[in-house]
Amino acid sequence: MRVASDGYIDLWDHRRVKTPGYHDQGLDPVPESEAIAFLLSHSFRGHRRVVLPLSVEDRKRIRLALWADLVSERMTLVDRVWRSITEAAPAPATGKGPQLAQLIRYGEWVYPLYFDGDVTRVIPLSGTPFAEVPEQVVFEFDLERKTA
Repeated sequence: MRVASDGYIDLWDHRRVKTPGYHDQGLDPVPESEAIAFLLSHSFRGHRRVVLPLSVEDRKRIRLALWADLVSERMTLVDRVWRSITEAAPAPATGKGPQLAQLIRYGEWVYPLYFDGDVTRVIPLSGTPFAEVPEQVVFEFDLERKTA
């Protein structure tokens, strides 16, 4: 029996059929560092700040997103995870250029989250080694310690 990443079952197997939906029995979550890097490699509409660490269920959804056949399916899963760990933030007062919203630290990596126009994204696309971040920068959220 073949199960697609969206939970549908190949109908050529007539023995057992599940209804469409999110089924994760036996699905291993993505390692946390890989899940954070994958999630923050996307841009998201609106202005939001990270307020919660990734749960095991969120990491399982990211595993499904990695396996997704369709871009729309992948983005639906990634957006669901993004909305579960973030909260809305006010738009910056000045709309000129990207504005630093938050620094997210995980282990030895720092991900600078920016409000860029009408989207929230990490600039540069990948994280920055912690050793290269100036000391005067205050971290607003540390995913490793789960503190704000």
